[in-house]
Amino acid sequence: MATTIKGKNRGFTLMELMIVVSILAIMASIALPKYADMLLKATEGTQKGNLGSLRSALQIYYADNTGIFPSCAVSPGSTVLTDALIPKYIPNIPMVKNGLHPTTNSVYCDYEIVAGAVHDGQGWYYDGALPTDSQNGGVFVACDHTDTIGSSWTNY
Repeated sequence: MATTIKGKNRGFTLMELMIVVSILAIMASIALPKYADMLLKATEGTQKGNLGSLRSALQIYYADNTGIFPSCAVSPGSTVLTDALIPKYIPNIPMVKNGLHPTTNSVYCDYEIVAGAVHDGQGWYYDGALPTDSQNGGVFVACDHTDTIGSSWTNY
């Protein structure tokens, strides 16, 4: 508190300044972890939204092509979704940006999801190699890690 002694104003005491700084430090130590957690959840929400838009475009393709999904050979960097969906069904293949791997919009085409880093970090995983497969036409995030609630990215 500023006090007046014989007409002169004095500033805050060192103790008052230390109390204010300690209160600010306590508030920051509470807020920063919450902020980082909110950023991670926002990134996950964006990723799930991108997955939903890609799946929606694929379902519209499926409906337009009388029940046939695009087929592809097993390979990383497949262009099957790019060739089949752009520009008619979706303007571009969305980016996979989950903070665990480099950002990419590449597609790994295969006929089964195998846990254990086989497709980990490949971008999108598209199951389009075997039309008789029960997962045929499925699109997943090619990541073996879990999200903030403990679900594997390949479960979405």
